[in-house]
Amino acid sequence: MRKGLIIVGLCLLVILGFGAMQGSHVNEINALPHDGQIVKSKEINGYGQVVLFVDHQDHSFGIAKIEKKFGFLHRFAGSSYGRTIEQGKPFEATGLGDPNRFIVGVVTTRDSNIKYIAVGNHLKGVSSSQSYELSLEEVKANPDDYQLEEVDDLYALFVLDEYTEENWTIRAFDQDGNIVADKIFGGEVRYMNEERVD
Repeated sequence: MRKGLIIVGLCLLVILGFGAMQGSHVNEINALPHDGQIVKSKEINGYGQVVLFVDHQDHSFGIAKIEKKFGFLHRFAGSSYGRTIEQGKPFEATGLGDPNRFIVGVVTTRDSNIKYIAVGNHLKGVSSSQSYELSLEEVKANPDDYQLEEVDDLYALFVLDEYTEENWTIRAFDQDGNIVADKIFGGEVRYMNEERVD
């Protein structure tokens, strides 16, 4: 009788173990449901990581959350994908959020000369059709309002506390700290020297 209970208990543990490991992979790239390449990643303490990836099938990009289980297994936990840079635009961004964080992935073009990406805003009342002045030094002088990343091989990845209008306002700067392009909340990506219709 006791031997039977032990066998049944072990069988249940094995079944539950396989269920918990279903969809899990040792390598994080295998956890993605896309045939892609991870180009940038960031660890999130107590969760796993977020990745920016390029899809080999259609040459688009996306971001994904990868849960880490048991310290070595990786499981896909959601993504935003299928994004491409529109012709004549300096960059494209995609976002993914949940109640605990908001993730922003940015891909730039080679000819845009973008060296830094800033997510955030301290300029109130600026619309997507207005011209304005902003430098990289001004962004650095307002660290409570911006997160700043240096573009690494065309890519930048941000993990933010929450989704806000400010966190979906993106600005791009060149090597000298001059603003090159932006995406104001609710607007389209634009070069700063484009003609505007007010």
